[in-house]
Amino acid sequence: MVLFSTLSFAQKKTNFVVVIDAGHGGKDAGARGVADLEKNIALDVVLRFGAMIEKNHPDVKVVYTRKTDVFLELWERTQISNNNKANLFISIHCNSATNSSATGTETFVMGLNKMNQTDEVSRRENSVVFLEKDQEKYEKFNPNDPEAVIAFEIMNAAYKEQSIRFADLVEKSFVNKQGRKSRGVKQANFHVLRGNASPSVLVELGFISNYEEGTYLASDAGKQASTEAIYAAFKEYKKEFDRRSGIVSTDEKPKPVKVAEKPLEGKSLKVKFLETTLKYSISSPQLKGLTDVEIVQDGSKYVYYYGNTNLQSRADELLSVVKRKGFTKASIVEFDLNKRLDGQKNYRVLFMTSNKKYKDRDDRFNGLSNVLRVKSGGMFNYYFGTDKTLDSAQKTLEAVQKKGFRNAFVVTFNGEEPL
Repeated sequence: MVLFSTLSFAQKKTNFVVVIDAGHGGKDAGARGVADLEKNIALDVVLRFGAMIEKNHPDVKVVYTRKTDVFLELWERTQISNNNKANLFISIHCNSATNSSATGTETFVMGLNKMNQTDEVSRRENSVVFLEKDQEKYEKFNPNDPEAVIAFEIMNAAYKEQSIRFADLVEKSFVNKQGRKSRGVKQANFHVLRGNASPSVLVELGFISNYEEGTYLASDAGKQASTEAIYAAFKEYKKEFDRRSGIVSTDEKPKPVKVAEKPLEGKSLKVKFLETTLKYSISSPQLKGLTDVEIVQDGSKYVYYYGNTNLQSRADELLSVVKRKGFTKASIVEFDLNKRLDGQKNYRVLFMTSNKKYKDRDDRFNGLSNVLRVKSGGMFNYYFGTDKTLDSAQKTLEAVQKKGFRNAFVVTFNGEEPL
């Protein structure tokens, strides 16, 4: 009944308390890495992690067991967690091994399974008790005593499932978000976890005894990456906690349905960014790398357009691109695709200019027929197609460009004479 009441009360809480413990500290340096001490790396990551939670989760109370390089006894860390009625306790550490090739992260929860595989880690992390004044406060646990094992399992059953869940999120985050090697979720008998009345984990960031991993974890990039991996796990765990508690988090609130933008019927929007008497190829440096450029000859001037869309929002995006390129006077122009030209006016596609006079079906035209040749000065311009609407002219232009004439563009005619 007591256990049931405790769990029910926790689910009704409207805020969340996380206690973050930087392992070791002060006279207890922890493991000595190739580039820095365990206590320093752990504290740096804890401070970054706490700051990240405080910035993004105003409903979370962050409690630090230490924020400076001070020595804390293990029971004090547990007491801080319990006094603050923590919903989650996270102890940050760095691993070390006599085998300098050992690498990878691992996250521990309180348990007895396969303890022989984790004895080295638990002995090292528990060894701080020998620096404490009163070692008798730590109960001796005999794994061969059936009654002791049963009592132990009952005490930890209330929080074991959630401890394992968070530990699993941490290890998956290290792998999926940071590309780290994971040694998995493990169980061990840690003094700092044993007395916690909350889900509790001990995170080993990696082996600082390994030259490559130790150097990485001591670096700013390594500490930041480790922080972000743990934070991603915390964010997901907190979301699950809120869901179980019936709390809708800010980022889970229903988002307003975005009304689909209605395309402009029979209209085309293009960005006019240049008008000049000079004719440039689409690969000319004067166009500053813009692609999907359409060139339209209007009398003695050449008008350059960028993009082609029937959505206003897309046109606005195209305009921004053009202005960032330096064409500050660019503007959006609307075209009526189906509007027919008056009288004898028509659109044709200029696809070749040469000083040589070619016949209508020359092989150089790549299969284009009914080509109109117009002499201009000492040069010959070659045109294909005759369309009355801009929509049809654009389709003709695309067909010509597929023939290999990438620099082709549309010209307005009056009969057989360009305007």
